[in-house]
Amino acid sequence: MTMLIENATIVLPDRVIAQGYLALDGQADLILGEGAVPDTLGHTGLRIDARNKVLLPGLTNAHTHLEQTFMRGYSANRSLLDWLKNVIWKLQAAMDEEDVRLATTLGMVEAIRGGATTIIDHHKVPFSTRHTDVVLETAEKLGVRLTLARAWADRGTNAESAASIMQDLQRLFSDWHGAANGRIQIANGPLVPWRCSPALLQQTTALARQYGAITHCHMNETQDEVALSLRETGQRPLEWFGGLGLLGPDFQAVHSVWLSDQEIKLLKQHHVTVTHCPAANMILASGAAPITRLLRDGVPVQLGSDGPASNDGQDMFEMMRLAALLGKVSTLNAQVMSPQAVLGMALGVAPLPAHMRDWILLDMNASHIQPIGDVHASLLYNCRGSDIDMVIVDGRVLLQDKRVVGLDESALLEECRERVRHLRMRAGV
Repeated sequence: MTMLIENATIVLPDRVIAQGYLALDGQADLILGEGAVPDTLGHTGLRIDARNKVLLPGLTNAHTHLEQTFMRGYSANRSLLDWLKNVIWKLQAAMDEEDVRLATTLGMVEAIRGGATTIIDHHKVPFSTRHTDVVLETAEKLGVRLTLARAWADRGTNAESAASIMQDLQRLFSDWHGAANGRIQIANGPLVPWRCSPALLQQTTALARQYGAITHCHMNETQDEVALSLRETGQRPLEWFGGLGLLGPDFQAVHSVWLSDQEIKLLKQHHVTVTHCPAANMILASGAAPITRLLRDGVPVQLGSDGPASNDGQDMFEMMRLAALLGKVSTLNAQVMSPQAVLGMALGVAPLPAHMRDWILLDMNASHIQPIGDVHASLLYNCRGSDIDMVIVDGRVLLQDKRVVGLDESALLEECRERVRHLRMRAGV
């Protein structure tokens, strides 16, 4: 074995091992056990004594926009549409491929430090093939598990032609879907219903389904967007998508804040996954999604940070805490959003075997955590991304002793600071 973690508290989706061990080889085959490491288990290479540490499967950041690390600090006191039109779209339009490479590298480092081993990036700057490929190349190099949802809009600001969208999606599915030992996936990423034509929504969804891929779209985020859908189509967004045949287990409805009873029935009927982004919904005053009802009704819910421009961070432990607190205060019910339920949301909807190749190790020996009563409650309410000591993806160590492996993080930060100064000048922001 190339790595052995022993004496850890191991938190799994279905149980807690008070003292256990994890042995991994270079191919991410693993042996998970309870108690002391048996003498029969060979262990050469890295050996870690994990006393006062918690080992758990890697978390999923189920919705972000990685390039938005270059757009932090503009969301305060702005509504969603004001923020988009007057800041975000201008900055995105001015980004060249090197801006995207640096911004997404920074975003992936931040996501790793926030506990995410799987990232769904709703990529909103597909202005050339290189603008997109540099994101995928960065994920391949850093070792994260990335689903790139290729965002598109064929109406409104920065609209693309239907032909160019279909051509690029086909290219990405052909060239990248399943790359890096399956760590890299491609998804169909229509931006929002009101910026997408019905015919192209159907065509892109059909293409994604040919590859067994998901469709990932912002839905019902604000009251204004719902009203816009009603004016244009006579239907609420999810009702309209249902009529177009887009809903299914392969559809992810991001935000889903303003839902009617009928739309909740559609989510349940079609086994749609809702992606909850509590921080962004609060900072932009979009509202509180009815997560407790969705969970009660059996709708799958996963957790996302949203982009670093509308959060302004990607710490999944902060997202878990906010999701729990928002769920309680919006329902006036302290019994909802248990630590186990929220942790389940943060694990995402990826198959368990993928999670069992990805791990995070938290150092719990800290004044803001100790002494521990219930380990699930401590993970939810006390832990921070800065407590993560190690991150493992597909058997490869990406973070060790709180340091990113194989990357000069100080040099990256300095380069990003200089690069974003020029971006803001070009964009006039």
